[in-house]
Amino acid sequence: PTDATTPATPTTPATATTAGTGDKFIPADAALLAHIDMKGLSGSPLWASNKALMDADPEVKKQMEAFTACNMPFDGFRTVDIGVGAEAKNIAVVAQGAGIGKPENLRCLQEKLNDKQWKLEDVAGGKPRLVFENGEAYGYLVDDDTLAIATKAWDASVTSLMTGKGTSVRDGALKDVLAQADQSKHVWFAGNLPPQLAAMATAQPGMSGMTGLKSVAGSLDLSAGLGLVLAFGMENADRARTSLAEVQKQFASVKPMAGMLGIPATAVDKVTFEAKDAAVTMTASLTMDEINAMSSAMKAGGAGAGAGTTPTGTTPTDGSKIGTTHDKGAKPNPATDM
Repeated sequence: PTDATTPATPTTPATATTAGTGDKFIPADAALLAHIDMKGLSGSPLWASNKALMDADPEVKKQMEAFTACNMPFDGFRTVDIGVGAEAKNIAVVAQGAGIGKPENLRCLQEKLNDKQWKLEDVAGGKPRLVFENGEAYGYLVDDDTLAIATKAWDASVTSLMTGKGTSVRDGALKDVLAQADQSKHVWFAGNLPPQLAAMATAQPGMSGMTGLKSVAGSLDLSAGLGLVLAFGMENADRARTSLAEVQKQFASVKPMAGMLGIPATAVDKVTFEAKDAAVTMTASLTMDEINAMSSAMKAGGAGAGAGTTPTGTTPTDGSKIGTTHDKGAKPNPATDM
């Protein structure tokens, strides 16, 4: 008998996908869509400056070597699209890259990594599918270079989109918000905020001026460092203009503190705010020189944090024990013993 909780497996899609079209498998009711250009990301100066750290991580190195051995090298990955439903209950991920939709490659990867969180399940008359965490999510080999994964509640929607039926996120609830994100950048995202989440966001320090926040869209440009653009969608144009004035005032009050946090003045001076229609837009950027300067300042601060102090309970060269107010015979000091 068929398990009623197990969704039907779709037939092989009639048409193959091409690079950059992964979001057409994200359902229309997604509240957030994010896109990552893996090719551009891995070729950026920021990635190159941090590659040594990743190469030094044994677990990352193991995974990279496994993907390469199984004919899915990291430099073959092209894009990742992530869709998230309201209250983050549903998730769909579509990855595109050389060989990631071939069953033999995935079987090889599972064997290399000894990953027990998913398995390949044969399907009569169709391609194998991935089963995650006892059926909490499923993965489909759309074509040789495309893998689509969805949580159980979104499974039917994703498989329908694979066969050319249904409505994708491009024509769903995010249609207008997506237009606010610069989709030519390495990373971009757009999302509607439910009232509860918007209230939590505006309650954070420095966000009180964003009352009426309804959506957020943005992008990251990694071509010459780090460029950030954020568009905060407000209730209407009047609310956007009011929020702009409040945000500018708040930023001016905290701007002098940037130096204490190791943020270069040149970077702070590039931060801008403007209101257009019903959105408040913020832009900021860091050159690689500014990023390196911040990294050096953080390292220097960390190295000097313990300088000139003696750890509690240590023993100096004269053999006496110092640094603790609770040694035998010592009287507690209410100013320090808290």
